[in-house]
Amino acid sequence: MSHRNAYILLSLVALLWAGNFPASKIGLAELGPITLTTARAVLITPVLILLARILHGPFPTFRRRDYATFVVLSLTGLVGNTTVWFWGMKYTSPINAGILGAAAPAVVAVIGALWLGDRLSGPNMAGIGLTVAAVLLTISHGSIETLRTFSFNRGDLLILTSEIGWVTYALYSRATTTQLAPVTIMAGAHVVSAALLLPLALAVEGWTPLARAGWPGWGVVLYGAFPVTLGHLWFYQGIRTVGAGRAAVFTNLIPFLVIGLSWGILGELIRWYHAVGATVVIAGVVLTTRR
Repeated sequence: MSHRNAYILLSLVALLWAGNFPASKIGLAELGPITLTTARAVLITPVLILLARILHGPFPTFRRRDYATFVVLSLTGLVGNTTVWFWGMKYTSPINAGILGAAAPAVVAVIGALWLGDRLSGPNMAGIGLTVAAVLLTISHGSIETLRTFSFNRGDLLILTSEIGWVTYALYSRATTTQLAPVTIMAGAHVVSAALLLPLALAVEGWTPLARAGWPGWGVVLYGAFPVTLGHLWFYQGIRTVGAGRAAVFTNLIPFLVIGLSWGILGELIRWYHAVGATVVIAGVVLTTRR
């Protein structure tokens, strides 16, 4: 892949991931958080299995470390992060969620330093401070009184809680000793997720909401199952072509794309603390991940 095509692909991935925020808000009007996550997992799992077979041939004999990787990435990814993220999206705006989600790389850097012994420089520490400030500004909606009384929106707190799963997912992806290809790992993790989530969704939310869902609900399910999930594979392809540093620039655009798409699609009001928070959190992430 040429650099030009890689940049086009990375731009598309950023747009698809940003579109997931307002799209999920639409889907939650018809479907519950667990049902949305389950439907996505069930639909994309056979596609990932087929894709892994096409790209890498028959599956190898899986070892204990491979199964452990599937289970941990499933529990921290779809089962943990995505389900709690949907739950939080019910109570907060896509714009807030987009800004808070952008802080995840800074959290990864901090825990990576504690868990994996990654070194943090002066600029990294300054970036962490900026990221924390951006998060506090966003969840307080720019209100000192909210910070003083800790009267935060529960949706914002759930979004932050979901990041614990994502941070664990990201760090375990680095720490695991499995030698499997990324698409095979994704396929295995989705098999585990579908097996865990399907009975849970039927027990908690039942099949009725999915059966009654209209085109908006199903459209959001399909959007999340295919473009959003496959975007991870496209992003890895972009990294292999232009490098992680340049690819990360495109993910830094996501909060601003979320703001624009949420305003254009949902008519969300853009507050001053959204613009400041998005700018400060990206500046913080750039400094935190600087090497």
